[in-house]
Amino acid sequence: MSIKSMTNQQHRDVLLRLLKLGESAEVGFTMHPAGIEYNSLMVCFLIHNLSAARSLDCLYDKFGEEWFPTSVGYAIVRPMFEIDITSHYITQDRAANARRYIRYNSILKKELMEVCKKHRMSQKADWREAMQSVWENEFAANEKRINKEFESVKPLFIVPGKSNKVGRNWSGKSIRQMAIDVDHKEAYDFYYADISSFTHADIRLADRFLRRQEGDLLWTARSLSYDVGSVFRYADIFLTCFMGLFGKEFGIWTGQDVTNCWNV
Repeated sequence: MSIKSMTNQQHRDVLLRLLKLGESAEVGFTMHPAGIEYNSLMVCFLIHNLSAARSLDCLYDKFGEEWFPTSVGYAIVRPMFEIDITSHYITQDRAANARRYIRYNSILKKELMEVCKKHRMSQKADWREAMQSVWENEFAANEKRINKEFESVKPLFIVPGKSNKVGRNWSGKSIRQMAIDVDHKEAYDFYYADISSFTHADIRLADRFLRRQEGDLLWTARSLSYDVGSVFRYADIFLTCFMGLFGKEFGIWTGQDVTNCWNV
C-alpha cells in the first residue's frame, strides 16, 4: 500500500469503511480448524476493534474536530495496536498460544485474590473495609476453585531458570519482543511510545492541553488538528493490519477488500 497524504475526514472515512467491512463478518463466518479457543479469541479481538472504531466515530460525532477528546482517542487506539501484535503472535502456533492466552486468566485471578487478601489487613480502615467487601462478594466462595485452577496452569508460565516464579504476561515476552517476533518492530518503536503517553499520563499527555501564546500560558481542552488526525490514522493502520490477518485466517474477505477501504 502506497503512502498517501490524507485529510482528517478522509482518515475518518477509511475507518468507517473498515468498520462496515468488519461488521460483514456476521454473515458467512466459518470456523477455523485451529479450534474453538483460537476462534473465540480472534472473534473477541475483532469485536473489540470494531467497538473501538465505532467509539471513535461517536466521539467525533459528539464533539466535532475542534473539541475531539484526543487523550481519550489515543487511549482507545492503544489496545487496537496491542491486539494486532497479540493476534499475529498467536497465529505462530494457533491452538497452543490461544490455549496459553486463555489459561493465563487463572494466573490473573489468583494474583488479584492474593492482593485482596493482603490488603484486608491494611492499616487504613477504608481499605480494610473495601477489601473485606470484595473478599466476601468475589473471593470467599471461590478461593478453593481459584487456587486449584492456578495450580493446574502454573507450570505453563514458570520463568525459565526460576523454579517457582510465574511470568508477568501470558507469552513470557514483552509486547516489544512479540512485536519483533512478528516483524512489527518499527511499528512498535514509532507508534507505541506516542499512543502510550495517554495511558501512562506522561508529560506528553499534559502538554496536549497547554498552549503558548505571546509569552502567556493557556490551558484548554480544544484539540489540535494534528492529534485528531493521528488518532484516526493510527486506528486506520492498526485495524487494517488486524483485519488483513483476520481475513486471511477465516477467508471472509480478501486483502484487497481491506486495501480498498483506503480508496479516497
